[in-house]
Amino acid sequence: MTVSVSRSLRLSAVRKDAATLNVVESVGGRRVYKFRASDGDFDRYSDRLNVKGWQVDAYNANGVVLFNHDDGATSSGAEPQLPIGKGRVYVEGDALMVEVEFDDEDEFARKVERKVAKGVLNAVSVRYLMLPGQYRANERGGFDCDAQELLEVSVVTIPGNSRAVRAKSLDEGADDLVERIAARVVELLDARGEAKSTDEDESEPEASDKPAPDTKEPPAESPKADEDEDEAKGFIASDAAKSFVEAFTGYIRGEKQ
Repeated sequence: MTVSVSRSLRLSAVRKDAATLNVVESVGGRRVYKFRASDGDFDRYSDRLNVKGWQVDAYNANGVVLFNHDDGATSSGAEPQLPIGKGRVYVEGDALMVEVEFDDEDEFARKVERKVAKGVLNAVSVRYLMLPGQYRANERGGFDCDAQELLEVSVVTIPGNSRAVRAKSLDEGADDLVERIAARVVELLDARGEAKSTDEDESEPEASDKPAPDTKEPPAESPKADEDEDEAKGFIASDAAKSFVEAFTGYIRGEKQ
């Protein structure tokens, strides 16, 4: 008969840490941070968890977020740390995702959020319970688990997962990203123009030594070059790139045009 297994540093629960994607979304004026909390690979406890086996309903009904797993259970006279925010978890692709909203009315929670935003704090950790009959020993000395219940989510200072490295947020690199994309757009436009110009040169008929026969029809007008047509239509590559930069920057920052 198997029993439920819960492990951590004190064998009270498994704590598995992972990196924050640190994408900040504005939801109704609120700042919501997204974290990749768990995946199906080996962690430093040599455990592997089935991503599709997460049971999260109980957590989402009371989705508190702690700091360093401090739930007051080990408090020895000192005032226990209160939750620093609330979270919502869900499975997306091959990962367990966590959305965290910090309590902006709590001074300590605001400090933690600032450190997450700056990259000083980089990881989250999940505490979970392996369910009876749903786990077995693996070749590395840990467990392969088919179903586990999420108990708690924490922002942590010391991650236990080798993949717990922070990914740069889109907002931080937005200007650089847009500029690089715009530069590439200009390169492609210039390349297109050069290619068409070369094609036109190759398609022109070679000059003949014989005089052209006298005809009553007026000579056909030579087609306008694409660049002339673009200019006639008000299209200039550099201006288009500038407009693209402004529009795309506003888009990724959620600004309405």
